[in-house]
Amino acid sequence: MNRQERQRYHYESMWDNLDTTRELLKQIFDEHIFDSQQILKFHTHVYDFCSASVRNTNVPYQDAGGHLYAGLTNYLDIRLQNIAKDMENQVYDEDLIAKYIEHWVHYQKSCEILDHGCLYLNRNWVKRERFEGKKYIQPVYRMAMIRWKELVFGPIDTSLVTAITLLLRQKPSDNTKSLVYQVLQSIVELYANDERQGVPVPSKLDNVFSEEVVGFYKSTTMAEFQRFIVSKYHANFMHFLKYACLAMPEIEDGDQFKAILKRHLAAQVQKAIANSLTGKDYIQAILGVRHSTLARAMRDHKTLVAIVDEVCQDAINKIDKKINLIRRIVLYANKLMTKNQDSEIAFINELKRIAEIVEFLDEKDKFIYWYCNELRIRQIKETSTSDDYESTMISLLNKRFGDTFTEPLRNQLNELEKSRIYQSQFQDHLKSRGIQLGFDFRPKCFVNKGGIENVKLTLPDELQPAWGEYCLFLKHPNGHDGPKKIELNNILSSGVIYCNLNQSVHILEVSNLQMAILLLFNRHERITEEEMSISLGVEMETLKAALEHLKMQKFLIYSGTLVEVNMNFTNRKRRCNFDIPMIKTRKIELVLDMNRSYKVDAAIVRILKKNKELKQSELIIAVVEELKKQFTPEIRYIKERLEALLKKAVPDIERCGPEDTYRYV
Repeated sequence: MNRQERQRYHYESMWDNLDTTRELLKQIFDEHIFDSQQILKFHTHVYDFCSASVRNTNVPYQDAGGHLYAGLTNYLDIRLQNIAKDMENQVYDEDLIAKYIEHWVHYQKSCEILDHGCLYLNRNWVKRERFEGKKYIQPVYRMAMIRWKELVFGPIDTSLVTAITLLLRQKPSDNTKSLVYQVLQSIVELYANDERQGVPVPSKLDNVFSEEVVGFYKSTTMAEFQRFIVSKYHANFMHFLKYACLAMPEIEDGDQFKAILKRHLAAQVQKAIANSLTGKDYIQAILGVRHSTLARAMRDHKTLVAIVDEVCQDAINKIDKKINLIRRIVLYANKLMTKNQDSEIAFINELKRIAEIVEFLDEKDKFIYWYCNELRIRQIKETSTSDDYESTMISLLNKRFGDTFTEPLRNQLNELEKSRIYQSQFQDHLKSRGIQLGFDFRPKCFVNKGGIENVKLTLPDELQPAWGEYCLFLKHPNGHDGPKKIELNNILSSGVIYCNLNQSVHILEVSNLQMAILLLFNRHERITEEEMSISLGVEMETLKAALEHLKMQKFLIYSGTLVEVNMNFTNRKRRCNFDIPMIKTRKIELVLDMNRSYKVDAAIVRILKKNKELKQSELIIAVVEELKKQFTPEIRYIKERLEALLKKAVPDIERCGPEDTYRYV
């Protein structure tokens, strides 16, 4: 087969494909098959049709797309000419409008489906043609609207405008009003897709219709907007909103529509969180509203999406002030990190949801502080299921908030890696000295940056040799760059004790302080709290807090002032967890307050150094903008820090001119 024969064969097969195209178009336009399977079928056909010539060197690359586009245009033209003939026979205004809408509704919906099916054609052939300067080539949906405007609307536009105006003046029924509004919607859509875009849609409406008709359109659009908002069915809202916003910019720019949306969303959020108890419940409540069908329908309109985010942010920060939601979210994240996951995909998605909810928090630094503490506890107690999962969470937060935000978490993971190296070297150290401790001793070495509670404790005789050897190992001159000063955290450190009680053996998970208390009973059958306090070197208040859980579980019992082990202790679980971390929230709050004061001070000085001189209002806006990815400082607090900076012995800033103006010294 020579070149000409191959080319002729290709074009013959192309016409066969066009027959298939016509059959698929018939299913869409005549049989009204609009399901996803039909869209996928048409998309596959278009892809095969357009990409066939890519593999055929005998025909130009763009030929197939051109033939398909011409075939679609021809099909629509024939169809629209028949519709136009049908419209010519309508004498009465109401009949004209009813028939127009009857044809329009089916045509518009079918063209939407056609456009989805022609995605490949739009993104490839149409885009390339327009790039080469052929501006008369349009995406399929817009082309379909242009053909309707020219072949159907054009011949009857005057009659249609007159019919609309007259019907609205005759106190029409609700059904007639609905038909008139649908006609106006179609006209707006035609104006929006017109080839000539020099005149905006609102101006076109004002030029063609009377003030009465435009007023009717706007008031009805307002009612439709409200109906869609409160409706549970939002499938057509995206289409409605697209063209309503083109005709009425006030939907996005004004306050009235935003107020309607905000009130509805606020009520939805409050309803969603009403029965929430856990961090997971609150995350689901907030994100359920943020990703609702209503919110998804507005995704192409940034100002309306911003309202959704604003409502979610207000709601979550009001919750936080009442119930410490940040703490609950952190505990939920901790729960995820400490249990085996059935599905890695579901687990990663849940971490993404946590990172998304953190974005709404005004006090993001509080979340990172609490999360960092829980991460350290997981590392010390070896309860984290995977370092990879920990890294994934940090990466998700880093992607949203940047390196500065996640630096404490990344440092924490790096410290754990160093600690593992120390631990391995320590075991080699013990072997080289021929030391056998007789129990499992796995110390971890972390830098304490504040906020982690500790208590002073005289270690039991059983633990002192091991701890002493570890300190000696870290100070060894031939060792490594370990910390010069080391302290054992007796609240976060924990261990396991095997306890023989009469005929039963229990495995007890306890903190260092609880371990020290229980080891005293190796030498004493009974002992008073005062004797414990003296023997262990701890304050009575701290001792009582550690004893409380042991007493509550009835493992320790009291005989007057004497404390003893309950030899008849029973528990359905052989392994009992008595270790309850005693981290005081108040100290964390104080550390956070101090860190925030440093950050606000630094931001004020940095901004003034850059701008030389600013009014107080401008400075406050700049400070909030710079710090919002960590926390949102209140205006009152920024003013307090300004006063504190002015009172420094050697101030970095000063007031100048009016009292509300500051400059860098």
